[in-house]
This record gives sequence, C-alpha cells and structure tokens, in this order.
Amino acid sequence: MFAKLFISFAYFLDSNDRYKKIKSFIYDLLENPRSNIKTYFDFLIITLIFLSVAILIYDISHPTPFYFEFIENITVSVFIFEWLGRFWISADLGSMIIKYHEKMIELDQKPKFFKILKIILKQKLSYIFSPMSIIDLLAILPTYRAARVLRVFLIFRLFKIFRYTKSLNSFLRVLSDKKFEFNFLFLIGLFAIFLSSTIMYVVEGTGNNPHITSYLDAIYWSIITITTVGYGDITPVTLTGKVITVFLVGGGFLILVLATSIVTNALSEKIEILRENKLLTEAHKLSRLIVIFGFGRMGQVLADELKKNHKRFIVVDKDPASMAKARELGYLYMQADASNYDTIESLVFENDVEKVILLTQSDALNLSILLTIKAHDKNIEVIARSNSYANIKKFKIAKANHIVFPYETVAEVAVEYIGNPVKFDVIDNILIQDSDITLDGIDILEGSSFVGKCIDDLGLDDLNITTIAVLKNGNIRHFVFNPSHSEYEFEANDTLIVIGKEVYINRIGNEIRRQFA
Repeated sequence: MFAKLFISFAYFLDSNDRYKKIKSFIYDLLENPRSNIKTYFDFLIITLIFLSVAILIYDISHPTPFYFEFIENITVSVFIFEWLGRFWISADLGSMIIKYHEKMIELDQKPKFFKILKIILKQKLSYIFSPMSIIDLLAILPTYRAARVLRVFLIFRLFKIFRYTKSLNSFLRVLSDKKFEFNFLFLIGLFAIFLSSTIMYVVEGTGNNPHITSYLDAIYWSIITITTVGYGDITPVTLTGKVITVFLVGGGFLILVLATSIVTNALSEKIEILRENKLLTEAHKLSRLIVIFGFGRMGQVLADELKKNHKRFIVVDKDPASMAKARELGYLYMQADASNYDTIESLVFENDVEKVILLTQSDALNLSILLTIKAHDKNIEVIARSNSYANIKKFKIAKANHIVFPYETVAEVAVEYIGNPVKFDVIDNILIQDSDITLDGIDILEGSSFVGKCIDDLGLDDLNITTIAVLKNGNIRHFVFNPSHSEYEFEANDTLIVIGKEVYINRIGNEIRRQFA
C-alpha cells in the first residue's frame, strides 16, 4: 500500500510541470554555475555572512541595537531557505523511484516499501551528513535561544564562503590531488614530534627543566620547534635537549620546504587547467557563440574577421603553439582534443551556440565532430571543411549545413579571375579593403511590421543602398536575384542582400530590431 502511494506520488511529480519549473528555479538559484541569478544570490549570502559575523564581534562588548536582531533573523531565514533548497535538489528521488519501479516490472516483482524508503534515506542522509551541510547547520543552530551557548559556532558561517569562492575551491582541489604526498609528510612530522617529545621528556622532564612538567609540555615544545615558530617559553637546558632542538628545527625546515615544493608543483601542473576552466566559464556566459575547431591558417583568418565584426567565438585546438597564438591575440580559447566527447559537450551542447565551424586538417576528425553534433541536435548549424573532394559526399550525408573545399575553391577563383579580373577587384574592394561600402544582409524578422510589405517600403533608394537578392526564409538554396522593388513582398525570416554604406545598412537593421525592444 505505502509502496504504491510513493510510486504514484513519484509519477505525479514527474508529470507536474509547475513542480519541475520551481525545482529548476531553485537549482539555478543555488547550484547552476551558468545561471545569472546564482551570482546575485551568492553575493547576498556572502554579504550576510560577513554582516552576521561583524554583529557577533560587536555584540561581545557593546549593547545590541534592536535592528541587529532583525538583521540576524533575516540572515538565518535565508540560511534556512538555502539549506532546505539544497536538501530538496540534492537528489531526484522521483526519477529514482520510477526507475526502481520499472526495474521491478521487468523482473516481474512487486515494489517493496522498505526498498523505496532505503533509496530515500540513503540519498537524503548522504546530503545531511556531508561536510558543507554540517557547516550550514552549525551556522544556523546558535541563532536559537536554546543554543545561545553555542554562539561561538557562528564562526562556521565563514566556512560557508568555501561554497561561493571558486578560486579557493580550485586551490583546495589542487591540494587534494597531492593527498598522498601530504599524508607522507604528515606521518614523517608526526613521527618526529613523537620521537623528539619522548626524548625531551625523558631527558629534561625529570626535574632538570622547570618548564616541562608533563608529557604534554614536551609535545607542545616539539610542535612549536618543528614548525620553526619558537615562542621561547620552553627552552632546553641540557646538552642532549639542545642537540635534539637543532635537529628538530632542521627537520622542520625540510618538511616546510618539501610542502612548499609540493604545492608549487601542483599549481604548475594545474594552472593551465584552471585557466581553461575560467575561459570555459566565460564561454558559458556568452549567447550566440561561434565555436571554431582547428586554429590553423584558415582558423586564424576566420577568427580575425569574426573579431573585426564583433562576433563572439571560441577557438579549440590541441596544439599548444596554436593556443599560445590564440592567447597572444586575446581570443577565447580552449586547448583540448576535439575528438573527445566531453570537449564537444562542454563547448557545444552546454552553451548557447549559433554556429560550429570545423577547420581541422583531418577530414576524419571533422566528420567525427559533425556526426557527434548532429546526433545530439540536428538544428545546430555546422560548417565543415573538406580537404578531399572524395569526402564531400560523406559530409553531405552527415548533414553538414555548408561544406568548404578550400583547394578547389581557390582553383575556381583563379580561373575566373584570369577570365574576368574586374569583378574580382570590385569584390576585393568591397569585402577586404578598408572601405565604408559593404556587402551585407538585412534580416526581416518574424513579427516585424515589414513582413508583407515591398522593398520600396524600406526606403533603400533614399540611402543609396542597392539590392542584389533576397534569401527566402533563410534557405541558402533559395535566392531571388534582382527582385522587383514594387512587387516583391517580404516573408518572415527573409534576408535582403544589399550593397551600400555600412552605417546606412546598420540603420535599417536597427530600425527592424527596435520593433522588438
């Protein structure tokens, strides 16, 4: 009975759109690193943490104003909301219960209530007893009057900052990777403390040294000495004690040097990864991003043109020299293997990507990336480079939106230039040379007042803008060349291809986009 009740409730939540939207909002607020609202919430939490600790310090020797109590109540309310929110989204119990139910159906068995209860308790208790959850609870607990004696635990609110400081978390992850080395140093230090404190207590703890009256005094002296602090409150008085002190100080210095070298090596190993993670985070924040795989000659030329046109892009290549060039030019870049699915996922699937351009020198790699992207989302526009004419058909079968064949294109351009060089000089002057005349497209956006109107209604003649063609509905295979200005009526998503002064073309485009502001 109870098992059926839990399963029915799980299916109800799984089909409830409002529940999903609320949970998605809480996830964006608390956990989603690409969410804008999380940034503001993190700032609020950090502000409340420092404010509440400042109030605690002020409260020690001053009378507490009434509004301090009000601030404290707001702070703890936000902390409770945060903990409950994280407790809620810590696991998708509904999906787990549904998966368990479907498994039982396949095995032709009845779901068991205690098994469902075990799934719930395992997930939720795992979060409750996690280190950050315990810190959150310790930060909340002293607020209640029954626990006022625990007000010292308010200091744990400072530990909550670990959750909101990415650089500090990254540093801690770097140190955790060197866990073996640090554990080894810790054991050596522990053995040195035990050995030296034992010898010191045997030699000087028998009345020779008035400052060492117990074994704990000897341990305290050993720790202070090995860390090279040396307060001077306990000093050896015998020759043996002084010799031990010299060796202990030397050993402590070596341990500190080794620990420093471990940290330095760990940072040097991870610094590039940390830099790439930062660049990847910046890419997550961008909209209509262009991803360029391959940063050879074509990639560099393309990136330069995109930068001139103020486009947002990131270049990807596994060659260190190429990525050093990208860093030097100030481009957003990522040194990674494009054949790795995780690379494609983090760059393409998890970002707002407008286009993907494949410019590596390997057709096999370009085709592999293309198939991976199209298998995940057929609507992502992919422009692929083919280095062999024989592979063009493969790219078409893989649904590449556009195929670039550089060698054949250059040959065709050369032949045409020999036959009619004037038209190429004109195009070169428009597209490449520094000129205020440009070839561009004006998008007739869906919902625009210009849909259903003629070309004359745009007032192009008054701005000396010449119409070349209309790209119908964004379909690159459907051009209407030299359309009639008085007869052709715009449809939604048409693109008008024109030549004219860039400032005037931009004016028309801005006028269309302004209707949606």
